[in-house]
Formats: sequence, C-alpha cells, structure tokens
Amino acid sequence: MNEDVPLNDGFSDEKSSWLTLARQAYDSSTTYLDANYRRQWERNLKLFQSEHPSGSKYGTTQYTHRSRLFRPKTRSAIRTNEAAVAAAFFATEDVVSVYPQNDSDPDQRASATVLKHLLQFRLTKTIPWFQTLIAAYQEAMVFGSVISHQYWDYKEDKTRSKKDILDEAGNAILNEDGTPAQQVEGNTEVLTDRPSIRLIASENFRIDPAADWNDPIGSSPFIIEVIPMYVQDVLEKMNDIDDKTGEPKWKKLSMSELLMSSKRSEFDSTRQARQGKRQDPISDRDEKIKEYDTVFVHKNIVRKKGKDYIFYTSGIHHMLSDVKPLVEVYPHLREGERPYVMGGASIEAHKIYPASLVEMTQDLQTAANDIANQRTDNVQLVLNKRYHIRRSSNIDINALKRSVPGGSVMMDDPISDVQVVNTPDITGSAYEEQDRLNVDFDDIAGTFSQGTVQTNRLMNETVGGMEMLSSNSNSMIEYMIRTFAETWIEPVLSQLVRLEQFYETDEVVLAVATNKAESESIEEPGFFQKFAGNIDNLLHHEMTVGINVGIGATDPVRKIERLLLGIRTMSEVNPDIVLYLNQPEITKEVFGALGYKDSKRFVKEEEQPRLDQMMGQIEELTAAVQQLMERGAAKELEVQGRIQSALIKGQSDIQAAKEKAMGDITSTQIASESREGIEGMKQNIALIDARLKAEKNDIARGELLLQKEALVHKMLLEEEANIGVSPGNDEGKQMSDVLMNDRYGNVPGAEG
Repeated sequence: MNEDVPLNDGFSDEKSSWLTLARQAYDSSTTYLDANYRRQWERNLKLFQSEHPSGSKYGTTQYTHRSRLFRPKTRSAIRTNEAAVAAAFFATEDVVSVYPQNDSDPDQRASATVLKHLLQFRLTKTIPWFQTLIAAYQEAMVFGSVISHQYWDYKEDKTRSKKDILDEAGNAILNEDGTPAQQVEGNTEVLTDRPSIRLIASENFRIDPAADWNDPIGSSPFIIEVIPMYVQDVLEKMNDIDDKTGEPKWKKLSMSELLMSSKRSEFDSTRQARQGKRQDPISDRDEKIKEYDTVFVHKNIVRKKGKDYIFYTSGIHHMLSDVKPLVEVYPHLREGERPYVMGGASIEAHKIYPASLVEMTQDLQTAANDIANQRTDNVQLVLNKRYHIRRSSNIDINALKRSVPGGSVMMDDPISDVQVVNTPDITGSAYEEQDRLNVDFDDIAGTFSQGTVQTNRLMNETVGGMEMLSSNSNSMIEYMIRTFAETWIEPVLSQLVRLEQFYETDEVVLAVATNKAESESIEEPGFFQKFAGNIDNLLHHEMTVGINVGIGATDPVRKIERLLLGIRTMSEVNPDIVLYLNQPEITKEVFGALGYKDSKRFVKEEEQPRLDQMMGQIEELTAAVQQLMERGAAKELEVQGRIQSALIKGQSDIQAAKEKAMGDITSTQIASESREGIEGMKQNIALIDARLKAEKNDIARGELLLQKEALVHKMLLEEEANIGVSPGNDEGKQMSDVLMNDRYGNVPGAEG
C-alpha cells in the first residue's frame, strides 16, 4: 500500500476496511437514489421515448380497445433545444476561446493561443465533440443533470523480440556452442495517446445525498462510478504490469470470483427503461463466450482526513487495486478537484439533482394525451355508432359490427331488437383546451410551435407580433444554453486544457497548433521559435476558458443584427475604432450565423498585423492626434491676430529703446542677430506653405494663412528696421526712425 495512505485511521489496517467503506457508501447512496429519484428518472425516460410511463391508466385492461395515442410534445421540445444548441455552439469552426490570466505577459498570451489551437484540434479531430455535447445536453434535459469523466487515454503495446549481438565489424558474436549470441529487446508501440470525455449514465454514479448543491462533485465525501466492462478487459488489466512497482495493476481474481462478485445484483431498472421494451444488452444477455460477458467494476474515490484516495473493486465484494492518493493518478487536477464534472440546464437551489425539462412538463404532457385520446374516441364513436342489442335476439352481430357500406344485417325486429346510440360531435372547447395546453407547454419548454401561433391569431397578423411571440421562447432556450455552458461545458474544457498542458506529446499536433498560433499572433515574427524543442515551458500557464456562444446565438438573423449594431454604435462613439476591428473574426461570425463553417470560400483572410505593424499604426495615430490638437489651437489665431500684431509693434518699440540706451552694442551685432531672426521666420513660413499644400479643410487653411500673414509682417518689420545698417555704415536708418511711420511698406527714404 502506498505510504501516503494513513495507517492508523481505523480503515488502513486491512484491505477489507477500505472495501467495507466502499460497500457502505454504495449501499447508502443507492438506497437514497432508489427511494427518491429512480422512479422519476424512469418516468422521464418513458416520456422522452414517447411512451406512457409505468402505472399509467393506458396500460390497464379498461383501455385495451380505446385510443392510447401519445402526442410527442416532450420529444419535440427536446429536439428543438438540441437544434438550438447545435446552432449556438457549432455555427463557426472556432469552438472555444482560451484567455491568459495576465494579458500583459507575452508568454501567457502565446501560451493561450497555442492551447486554443491544441484544444481546437482535439475537439474537432480526436474527440467526437458534436455527439458528446448534444448527448450531454439531452441527458440534462431528461435527467436534470449530466455527469462526465475527463482523462488522458493512453494505451501502449509492449512486445519483446530477440536480436543477434554484433561486434564492431558487424559480424555476429557466437556462443561457446557456436550458436549466435542474442539479446532480448523490448519494443513499445503507442496505440492511443489523446484526451477523452466520457459521459456517465446517471444510474451508474453515486454521491452522498447531503453534498453541497453548488458543488456536488467536490463536496461529496465519496464518489462511486459503476463501470460496465467486458471480462476480457478486466483480465487484461490483471495481467498489465505497472512500470513503477513491477506488479500487476489489478489484483488477480478467478473467472468465477469475477463473475459472481461483479455481475450479481446489478440489474438496473433505469438502464432497462433506457432500452424501452427491448432487452437489456448488459444484464439480460446470455453470452456463450464468457470473456465477452459484462461485469461491473466500481471506481471508488474516498476522502479521508482532507485527502482523496482512489481504488477499484469488483462489485462490492473484492478489491481489485491498491489504494492510492488521487493526485498520483491524476496529477493535473487542482487542490480538491476531481476528474468528474456534473452540470445541467436548470438551477434549483439546495438540490443536487434539479428538475429536468421532462419533469417540469410531465403533467401538461399527460393532459395533452388525455385530450387527444378522448377526442379520438369521440370521433370514432361518431363515425362508428354504438348499438344496444336486446339479449337473445336473432341478429347477425358480426355483420352489424362490420358496418360495411351497402351491406345488410339480418334480424327479426329492427325496431325493438337494435337501438342506435347517437354520439354528439366534438365541440370547439376540446380544440381550445388543446391550444391552451400547447401554449402552457411551450412556455415552460421554451419552444415556439405552430400551436402557439394558432392560439395567438391577433398577434400573428403582424410581423412585430411574431417577433414578440418568438422572443420569449428564444430567451428561455438561451437561458438553458447559458446555464449548461456555465455548469458543464466550461469546467469540462478547463480540465481538457490542463490535460493538454500535462500530457500532450504528439509532435504533429504541437506543430500544427504552433504554426496556427504563429500565423495569428500579434507578437513579433519568430516569437514562437524560441520555444522550439521546449514547448512545455510555453504551455504551463494558468488559463481561462471561454465558450464561443452568447445571448442571441439561437437566432442567426438577430445574431448578425446585434453584431453590426454594436460595431455601428462604437464607430459613432469613436470613428477610429474601425482600425482595431478583427475583421477575420467578424467575417467568421457572420458567415457562421448564415450556416457556413467558415468564410474561406468567399473571403480571403489577411494576415493579422504583428507587434511592429501595430506600433507603426500607433505612431500614425499619435501624429493624427497631434494635428487635431494643433487645429484646435489654430482656431484661436483669428481672435489673437490683432493682439499679436500689437504685441509685435510693442516689442519693436521696446527693442528700439534698448538699442538707443545701450551705446556699447555695435551695429554689426544688431545686423547679425536680425539676420538670424529673419532666417528662422522664413523657415516657419516655408513650413506653413507645405502644410497649406497638404491641407484640404478650408477652415484649417484659413487658420494657416493667418499664421503666415502674421509672420510675414514680423519679418518685414525686422528687414525695415535694418535698412542701411551694415558694418561701417553709421548713416543708415535707425529702427526708431522706421517705427515712427505707422504704415508697413512706406519706409521714409526708400526707393522703388
């Protein structure tokens, strides 16, 4: 026994103690299930199969010759929900989304992208995801809950062969007797290496009745799964050798012990109800080949002192394996997690098994059957009359029953021997009651049928009325789909992600996922190449799994309308939002809603921009924002134009006064500084001219012209202030003389 198992807890002294614990847990949970749920489950199965449940009045002798029709309202509602689930989850080829816990970490972003494509590959290539998901939703509709087991399915075939021993020259080495020396080599061929999702029938699963309704799998002190297995598979397990211990994985039992312990008392009425009126292929079959016979192995997960332990038993009578900590068998699980998920399509507080859709509509289904059968009986009585016949009368009763058109019946006294019972025809109230039952059924089941339309004729006359009728049913279906996705799909896919992180070694699958991640990643080119040969470092990050389904997903037209409405609304708020749209994803969503798996036949997908491209776009957007800010500042120039002219003049006056007061400043320094100022203004004017050529907005052009005019005036002032001022020329005009004239361009003493 593993040394991690507590040895002095009262259950570890002997192997029989664990067996006793497993037996007691199984017996108590089975007794509770039989008393509280089994009858309802069997009734649900009958209604789903369009059969009258056990104990119905239609099974009595009184209804042997009466109408016993079953109107398949229940099956129709479940098929409608299944179609809605298929439309919601499989509209596009992208099944799932994976998000990093820290979106700012490029390694986590890359890990999320690779894991998304790994999961996408597994769900579309190796796992029958469509059948599994639809079957799981159907199970939730019928039983109220669905249970699944997630694990990594790995099988290998080990063979041994003898091979000659060769020397360095390639010649066979001989033994003393002259025979070639040989060595035994072991060859291992991998048969199966993939993740798996296995749905478990509700009658084959046991948990504690007092478990927490919000987490029945994690809070139950024990979990027992009843696994039907062929005898040959059990014998193979008994012969398989554990690589760690070198001992058989399962303890060896004789054929008689195996058949007696695990086949006895395993008849299950719920499993029989699944087969309807057919023979149970597991327990009722008389198999001539004993190795093909079916036995029941119990997989037990028991919590003791805060730790989970796992072991297998043959029924409740023999131990098949040693007790091991659960983390040794399933190392990918988080603390306190188990490799099972239990979910449903409805929520009922403080009930581990919520009511199913079939259970919620069972009384309406029964009432609909009663109305339909009574109406059918009435029609038959109207068309085929009942007769009161006098006892011991001489009448051809067989001819009277045949009621052949144009036929005749021999009797002595037609007036006194036979009395025809006239049955009134059906009234309209029977059909009105049927319509009301249809509406009530559709309200609970969330379906939209022709009966609903017929009952609401006034609303049916308008398109808006039809939309109002369908919107309520769509909301109900979407609620059940969202509940199913939150309680079962997302936990299941989260466990699949961790299975991929721990066990994925297929180089082909990893290469495909990495290449697809490289093609759509926003990281710089070659980012994934640094993880080549060490992909484990890339995958081992905490991830969040999301399902590609949302409210409104069941109506393709509304789905597209809401998507486009969201894009239009955001573009009105921020016109630049178009630059950030992921157009390939939008294209997939639109064509997926129209019934196509992808848009590759119609739209050529462009490569997503990488990090360097996005940085270039960010720089362009920054420049555009700067231009917008400049435009906003330039609007003030119209008001400040006159103020700026006055300021230029005032500054010139101050400068002239300073020049006059400072006798130590030479005319050469003044001329040099003036030339530098004029050159700077000329450069600014050239810049404005370039912007004028590129600018198309009239308002912006006017603002630039104002700036140019102000700079030209300032430059003219500088030039006029230095007329005749040159090195060695003291007779030139001074700035004060020029500024005495208050008109630009009219300089005293100037020519031309």
